[in-house]
Formats: sequence, structure tokens, C-alpha cells
Amino acid sequence: MTLQSDHPAPFSRRELLAATGAALLASASSAASSPPSGSAESAAPPTDRDLVIAAGMTEAEAECWTAIAAAAGKYFELPELHPMDRQEVATAIHVVQNKLLSRPTYRRYLELARAARSARGD
Repeated sequence: MTLQSDHPAPFSRRELLAATGAALLASASSAASSPPSGSAESAAPPTDRDLVIAAGMTEAEAECWTAIAAAAGKYFELPELHPMDRQEVATAIHVVQNKLLSRPTYRRYLELARAARSARGD
């Protein structure tokens, strides 16, 4: 089911992920000592891979995330053969991205469910 709206979403999925990941990275790095100002480490912005890992993805999931992005980029460099191809491929890529984005939450749910069963003695 697709939800329709007269108003465009205030943020794209990428912008939302970047903002969430940046916030997670900022909170995680505040607990650790920060590098001296002016160092190369403090000047480098987080990569998309850094952001999805900060959002809870594993290294393997982050690798898949970057591979999907690279494949999408290469596909959209190809000459158009049919007017719907771009939209259909974008939708397919978003399905895979959504599956990847849901994995950290589902992993946490499974952990909580196991702990609840264990506490009940199941």
C-alpha cells in the first residue's frame, strides 16, 4: 500500500538517514575524547557508510548498502531505453534500502523477544 500526500515529504530518505546518523555519531563521539581541533580527523565528515553503521547496521549490511548505491549510480548512467525504467529501478532500490534499514530494528526486537521468553521461562 502506498500512501499519497498533497505535500512532499519534508526530508528525503537520504537526508533523514544522514541527520539521524550524524546525531548518533555526535552522541557516540561525545563519550570518547575528541581529536585536537585542526587535526585531519576532526575535519573529515562522516561517510554514508559511517552513518548507516552508527544507525545500527553491521559491517556486512553497510557493505551491501554502499554496493546498492554504487549499482544504482551505474544503472542511472546507462542510456534510457524506456521512460518508466528510472522510476521502477528507483522503487526497487528503495525496497532493498528499506530492508537494510529495518534490520537493526528487527535484530533488536529479536533480542528483546528472546530475553522476554527467557524471563518467563519459556
